[in-house]
Amino acid sequence: MDILNATLQQLTDQAQRLSAVTGIVKHSSHDRFFLVLGKTGSGKSTFVARCTGKDVKIGHGLYSCTLSIDTYSYTVPNPHNRHASRRIHLIDCPGFNDTNRSDIETLGILASYLGASYANSVRIDGIIMLHPITDNRIGGSSMRNINMMKKMCGWASYENLAVATMMWPQAGVHDMAALEQREAELFTDQRFLGDLVTKGAAIFRHNESGRRDVNEETSSARRIIAHLIAKSDTNSTPKVLRLQREIIDEGKTLGETAAGIAVARDLYAARKEHERQLRDLETELKAKMVKAEEEKKALQVSMQEMHEKEEKAWMEKIEALDQQFCAKIAQKEEELEELGESIREIRQDAMISRQSVESEKEFAEHEEIISNTRREVVEARDAHGKLKAQAGNIANGAANGIAAGIATSVMTGVLAGTFLCTVM
Repeated sequence: MDILNATLQQLTDQAQRLSAVTGIVKHSSHDRFFLVLGKTGSGKSTFVARCTGKDVKIGHGLYSCTLSIDTYSYTVPNPHNRHASRRIHLIDCPGFNDTNRSDIETLGILASYLGASYANSVRIDGIIMLHPITDNRIGGSSMRNINMMKKMCGWASYENLAVATMMWPQAGVHDMAALEQREAELFTDQRFLGDLVTKGAAIFRHNESGRRDVNEETSSARRIIAHLIAKSDTNSTPKVLRLQREIIDEGKTLGETAAGIAVARDLYAARKEHERQLRDLETELKAKMVKAEEEKKALQVSMQEMHEKEEKAWMEKIEALDQQFCAKIAQKEEELEELGESIREIRQDAMISRQSVESEKEFAEHEEIISNTRREVVEARDAHGKLKAQAGNIANGAANGIAAGIATSVMTGVLAGTFLCTVM
């Protein structure tokens, strides 16, 4: 019950604060109304809280705390009447990158309240645009808020606009040269705020010292507001926002306004990008499905097919080994024939020289070589025959690993056998 009562009180207080903006409660002509714009997380609510001294709900996470438009006010001396004061209203607006609503919903909220205020003769005297200097680049959310502000205003000149960079660090904490370069880009590049500065917008550094001091932050915020108050006092006729004129004077629907068209264009671009991503994902998915189907077919290969494939591979190995055997046997037989010829020549020489001791010794050595070579040829032929006899068993057994030992023993014996020995 306490929670419900507290929520009811908050809504009541917010309705009373908004009554001044919507014109339900009449205000003095010396009062001023300023919009506070910026992307979610740019420090709008903190700025308003410091400037007004009011308890403004501030978000410190990823989600926006400005769920709708709200307004807070404070008083300053009235230069037109030293015995009276004037009320300054700061209108805290949701950003166009809000985490809890779409850009169309955000634009609809702004159009509703700004349209009502214009219809009830409440004019917007100026705008404060906040931008965190700590952003590494001018990203999509910042660009969206800048573009939407331009579309909503539609002014020929922007003397009533103050752009304040936020979240400046203390000296030595950050690379100040990089921040100053980023600031220069923000205010000179025509894609960002350069065109608005050219048309008269003022630029400020809010709380440039970076110190977490309430008094310094309050003084800095009010200095920016004081500039806009002075500008509004010199303009006899407050500027009308293009969005207000389109909604009230021209009777356009939200989608027909310049801001609405900009949102629709952004949505169209986002949709096209999503469609492209979907096409890329679809192409990738199809490729993965084709690969999966191929792998599925590979898994469906029968044991017989695997056996035949492996047997074929082993038969190719055996055939290659058979060719090596034949080549080695032919080589040994050729050596044996050459040795036989050599023995015949030695015998003939011995008969002519009547068998010297040297020829007898040479003859004995050659006889031993011939004997060894004959034995090597016989062993090589036996090994070759063994390979021929077991070729089928090797090929069949290798498919399931049974004949691996047999194949190894045969091949090891062959490679290490006498047929590879060199002639001594």
